[in-house]
Amino acid sequence: MASSSPPQTHPPRQQAPPPPFAAAQNPTAQGPLPAAFSNLQISRGAPPPLGAPRAGLTPQPAPPAFAARPTPPGAAARPAFPGSPPAPPFVRALTAQPAPPFAAASQQPLPPFGVSPGAVSQPPPPLRGPPGAVPQPQPPYGGPPGAAPQAPRPLGGPSAAASQAPPFGGPPGAASQPPPFGVPPAGGSQPAPPLFGGPRPTFPGQPAATAVTSSQAVPPSFGASQQSAPPYGGPPQFGAPRPGGQPPFAAQSAPMSQQPPYMGPPRANAPSFPPQPWHTQGAGSAAMQQPMRMPGMPGSMPLNTLGQGVPPPGTPTIPYSPHAGTQVSTPSKIDPNQIPRPMSESSVIIYETRQGGQATIPPAPSSEFIVKDTGNCSPRLMRCTVNQIPCSGDLLTSSGMPLALMVQPFCLPHPSEEPIQLVDFGEIGPIRCSRCKAYINPFMRFVDQGRHFICNLCGFSNDTPREYMCNLGPDGRRRDADDRPELCRGTVEFVATKEFLVRDPMPAVFFFLIDVSMNAIQTGATAAACSAISQAISDLPEGPRTMVGIATFDSAIHFYSLKRAQQQPLMLIVPDVQDVYTPLQTDLILPVSECRDNLEQLLESIPNMFENNRVADSAFGAAMKAGFLAMKSTGGKLLVFQSVLPSLGVGSLSAREAEGRSNILTGDKEAHKLLQPIDNTLKTMALEFAEYQVCVDVFLTTQSYVDIASISVVPHTTGGRVYYYYPFSALSDPAKLFNDLRWNISRPQGFEAVMRVRCSQGLQVQDYFGNFCKRVPTDIDLPAIDSDKTVMVTFKHDDKLQENSECGFQCALLYTTVYGQRRIRVINLSLPCTSTLSNLFRYADLETQFACFLKQAANGIMTSPLLRIREEATNTCINILQSYRKNCASVSSSGQLILPEALKLLPLYTLALIKSVGLRNDGRLDDRSYWASLVSSISVVLAVPLVFPRLIPIHDLTARADDDSLIPSPLMLNSENISEDGVYLLENGEDGLIYVGSTVNPSVLEQMFGVSSLAALPSQLVLEQFDNELSRKVNEVVNEIRRQRCSYLRLRLCKRGEPSGDFFRSFLIEDKTPTGFSYVEFLVHVHRQIQSKMS
Repeated sequence: MASSSPPQTHPPRQQAPPPPFAAAQNPTAQGPLPAAFSNLQISRGAPPPLGAPRAGLTPQPAPPAFAARPTPPGAAARPAFPGSPPAPPFVRALTAQPAPPFAAASQQPLPPFGVSPGAVSQPPPPLRGPPGAVPQPQPPYGGPPGAAPQAPRPLGGPSAAASQAPPFGGPPGAASQPPPFGVPPAGGSQPAPPLFGGPRPTFPGQPAATAVTSSQAVPPSFGASQQSAPPYGGPPQFGAPRPGGQPPFAAQSAPMSQQPPYMGPPRANAPSFPPQPWHTQGAGSAAMQQPMRMPGMPGSMPLNTLGQGVPPPGTPTIPYSPHAGTQVSTPSKIDPNQIPRPMSESSVIIYETRQGGQATIPPAPSSEFIVKDTGNCSPRLMRCTVNQIPCSGDLLTSSGMPLALMVQPFCLPHPSEEPIQLVDFGEIGPIRCSRCKAYINPFMRFVDQGRHFICNLCGFSNDTPREYMCNLGPDGRRRDADDRPELCRGTVEFVATKEFLVRDPMPAVFFFLIDVSMNAIQTGATAAACSAISQAISDLPEGPRTMVGIATFDSAIHFYSLKRAQQQPLMLIVPDVQDVYTPLQTDLILPVSECRDNLEQLLESIPNMFENNRVADSAFGAAMKAGFLAMKSTGGKLLVFQSVLPSLGVGSLSAREAEGRSNILTGDKEAHKLLQPIDNTLKTMALEFAEYQVCVDVFLTTQSYVDIASISVVPHTTGGRVYYYYPFSALSDPAKLFNDLRWNISRPQGFEAVMRVRCSQGLQVQDYFGNFCKRVPTDIDLPAIDSDKTVMVTFKHDDKLQENSECGFQCALLYTTVYGQRRIRVINLSLPCTSTLSNLFRYADLETQFACFLKQAANGIMTSPLLRIREEATNTCINILQSYRKNCASVSSSGQLILPEALKLLPLYTLALIKSVGLRNDGRLDDRSYWASLVSSISVVLAVPLVFPRLIPIHDLTARADDDSLIPSPLMLNSENISEDGVYLLENGEDGLIYVGSTVNPSVLEQMFGVSSLAALPSQLVLEQFDNELSRKVNEVVNEIRRQRCSYLRLRLCKRGEPSGDFFRSFLIEDKTPTGFSYVEFLVHVHRQIQSKMS
């Protein structure tokens, strides 16, 4: 039968500027450390599967940097904020009454991303431009921005009518200067930060084949060397070396004609210590075979699949001296450099997800890689804790490792990657298995000349629809397989048909709710919120379906009608905070194009309207409920700015902090209950919000306890998140507030989503973890889902899997784009099954497993004492290493601590976890609750930095060569690397602590902070750029980190002898603390526990 023509496919335009993931560098060993081992040897196995990119596979062109779009009509002139004269006093009434007149404000262009109103640039493009434009070839990776039509079409734009608008990530014609990260809108207090560097240099050819000596998972690389940073939202750097930069390990390249096919990236690099007389040994009996050579690379092995024909890994062994006995403090004879630590990666990896019909090992999440989807999805979208699936539950249990997926459906792609293809099957809808309802994918097998297809998940044989029939080729594949994205790509997007619609797709609704109680007004939180909203309005998705509304609240709720016909907004007051209602059924939420001017006038006037407010109470819960009632018919995003503990109305809370401190200090075993919501009121409210597709984000601009444990239930259940600014500073925090809000509304996201993960027979989904609402066991409801959110899915065995077969996983996400189009994003991953325990350890994914442990710990602190959570984390580490020692290692000496190559950093990261803010006994309840809420949806790439931060010296940046990486190599996290004549930046993706030593050269202080002595340093830091080289480089480093982390780093000064200095030193993970081990002591502890279990 002749093949039918494939359905039309539309590669969607990229949805957002791809701010990169953390491209980290790794510490190098420095200085002696106390240790309890008399000697240490690392025995390693065969070389890793490593190869150069396949001939002809060069990095793909990158789209231009996040550039400005033309100012929409009606938005050219904007009132300056603040600056309007005070509004006359008003009197509250029970009936609707007009708000006081608004004085005309001086008109000037809206400031760009975080720039003070004086420095004006074009606003950024929308999240998704209108579709219809056919994607053109992208410019070379890292090259200059091209013309707008060259950018790829975004996913799910509206109809082709508006094809003139620039795409998201592409400039309209001539590239205008992208705006930098924000500074406080208060004009003149400090200059705007510089832009994030210029265009990225063209990528210099293919990465060379790198010679390394391990075959296992790469530890996360912290701070890999960077090129000059692009504007925020520009192409991620991911740690590519600057021209002339040298990788931290030996590299050898074969001639192009001899380069072997690329068969997957290396999964580990040699630790950063000098050559030692290592033993070479494998893991278990499987290590007997000899390494095979790969053409063009002496001594290396064919690397194409997950373990096929590749010997098991070597095992770092850390022998400890029997003479030391139980003495941890015995003088050490080991080289401290031999303790496993993270390594940097500097090469760009071109990663093909499958080679030769088999899965390849994904690169480390923190490395820079360009994915070529050849059947499996990008590891950014979905990755597994192990890259070979155990055939039985007993095998998984004996390993001690978890079996889980980390799913990040809207993750930001590398700019050189192809966009996800959009497939439209018309009225018949996507082809699915009639038994398990899995969607068509590359692993479904067609038989009987294409008349039937066998589901790769449940094994059921389905009839092929007549219109989808196609003959098979000699290889058994359909002849049109390579022309159909759904048959050759791991990730595709289908146009949803009517059967997937319960109602018409919802519009993009953004409702702002602002606290105007006395405390919020006096601390400047209300003014900061109004300023942030006013500047961010231009970043809302453009089009008639984007709608906005606004309300304020203290002990009552004030709605505002923004109809264009009115000369000024109309205030409508709801005084009943026990049984709330909306004063109008219409006119509270309007298309932004119809009410922009009135909204900007209102935002400018709110701080003045309430400047004499003496109402201290806050009806937070009632205000949320009222906002929800206004949005109930549409759904959307409710963005709440809250400053004090909710004290009035439905959902009011009481102060539990004093009680919590006394209980924790006295060792009360029930103290963890203070991390639980105080009652079910807000949870019940959140479930109703989620049912009507309302997502809540809460911005806590506070200087006191606000009971985040209770408040966070609402964003956690509705797919939102908590943003926390404590203690709020009107000087330094408005810039972060604005940038957080701007990214929240402009990042890639979808609405009214439902997600389900399916897997092969033999496994079943055990549970989901993340920010969502779960009403049925199989699905999770997500009122909103965005590029920062990750969902963890755990699995358990219900039957045995067949060895040498593959286990399939499929995530299906049904959602509505910001332009009102219903889509189904389908993400597929197929991994080989194994009955060999050593293969589980060989192909373990360290960072994904650690993200799993981190989320489990955060989930547990509400139900168990902190001591038990710390013990469980330690025991998990011990059990995994003990299983490897018992079942896989061939070393017989009991005096050796043996670490599997793929998991050699597990003890270090476990120590970092048990010393983290969330698991310490000291600290505030709100800090711990915020940590838990942040972890619940954190991505794999940010999980390790959150507890194992990056430490960078910044006092000597001018001494570094221009061709060095932008960010200096990080230091190991111990006090020996902290000199009192230096200045250091420690960042974890959320906060940046700047430690100023007690004997810093006054000239360094003058250049960096504009003061000549420590005593003159301000308590609240606003990083300004002064006219000198050091200041410029410090700002470049900070801005580059902000770009990498997709987060506007909140900076804080720390000095020795002050509480801030002690707080800084609490992040030096390798140091001994009064209540915790040093790194070496922790290794000794782990080793002794393993010995105890073995005996």
